Amino acid sequence: MNVRIPTILVVDDETSTRKRIRALLHHADYNVVEARDFAGARALFERRRDEIDLMLIDVSIPGNNGCELAKAALAAKPGVQVLLMSGLAGAQVCRFYGIPATDVHFLEKPFRDSALLARVKYILGSAEPLTGTATGSTSG
Repeated sequence: MNVRIPTILVVDDETSTRKRIRALLHHADYNVVEARDFAGARALFERRRDEIDLMLIDVSIPGNNGCELAKAALAAKPGVQVLLMSGLAGAQVCRFYGIPATDVHFLEKPFRDSALLARVKYILGSAEPLTGTATGSTSG
């Protein structure tokens, strides 16, 4: 029996952060593709949208911002899972950019590796759509 390994698109302009996340997720047996800016992420998503299960997006990326990328991805593939990362409070970021807080997950920076892995596992293991408010960071 073949088990499909989830694919995560990591979008962050900080090379060290992207490498850390990629290594962490790869070690946890996820497929990882990555981009450093809005245009690269959008093009990669358009080419591989059927494969991508989760987009892990920094809110502050060159070329536009992660919230606009999330909105575009959600419009192109309703139901795609999105986990936004930022040093700003999640609900405020979502509200400012016009994204319903129930459409995305949120992880506050800085975060521990264990918090990221727990959130990814929760999101990809969750068959239920989000309800209520965006999820905040955990201190795992």
